[in-house]
Amino acid sequence: MKISLDSLQAQRPVIEQLVLRSFECEIYLVDVQIESKVFAVVGEDNKPLMFRSQLAAKKPFKGLGVQNTFLRHDSPYNEMIGLEFGAIEPMVVSLNNPDDDLS
Repeated sequence: MKISLDSLQAQRPVIEQLVLRSFECEIYLVDVQIESKVFAVVGEDNKPLMFRSQLAAKKPFKGLGVQNTFLRHDSPYNEMIGLEFGAIEPMVVSLNNPDDDLS
């Protein structure tokens, strides 16, 4: 499911989790969990918002009272060497919430 950044900022729902999905350590897509449902955050063009740093990905959520923030990185290593994709659990790291980030 998708949700626009504009609607998040207008409606200000309780964001249980903000998940920054890392791709190749330089591209970040964002998911939010609201009422136990996960939504991909999209822009006005209905395409996933893409950010170039963790800080840039967290900035639009400053002031929205995010409860938990995580970085998720799926490793493509198994797929690259011909093994089954998904055999390795993704790395999930807790980050400062946007409101607590001093940068």
